[in-house]
Amino acid sequence: MPGSEESKERVSAPACALNYDVNDPLQQEVSRILKDFRYDIMGIISLGTDGIMRSLTADRKVLSAVPFGPELVKAFHDRIEETYRKKHCAELEEVDSTKTPKEKWFEPDEGVLPPPLAQEKVDAVKNSGEEKKKGLRKLLREKENYVDTSGVLND
Repeated sequence: MPGSEESKERVSAPACALNYDVNDPLQQEVSRILKDFRYDIMGIISLGTDGIMRSLTADRKVLSAVPFGPELVKAFHDRIEETYRKKHCAELEEVDSTKTPKEKWFEPDEGVLPPPLAQEKVDAVKNSGEEKKKGLRKLLREKENYVDTSGVLND
């Protein structure tokens, strides 16, 4: 019945569908790389315009970085929704960062990284309810490679 508790539960959490072949060796390599990254709970992963895959903090310090050749760039892009991919990813298809000096992985040129997360978004998590913070603390306990560099969970 529409509006019943049962129907609300069914629609409250949409399923997450993979749009790539998990058995593809290149997809497995991308997954392995991402699994080994360190993550900031307020950060993002970003395939920079230089072809380096990075895990970034909210203020865009680099926690982890791996250069991607054209095949891995394409494999990562295959994970992205097609409309977005066509609009934003075409210029990276032939990028090969495998010869990029390691210091550029962690200190890239200006304009390679996305802008920092807005301070009001960090503050929103800092000021969020205890339930949200409890979930984030649980994530930090369960995942050794996750960190809180923004201090959003400090009391």
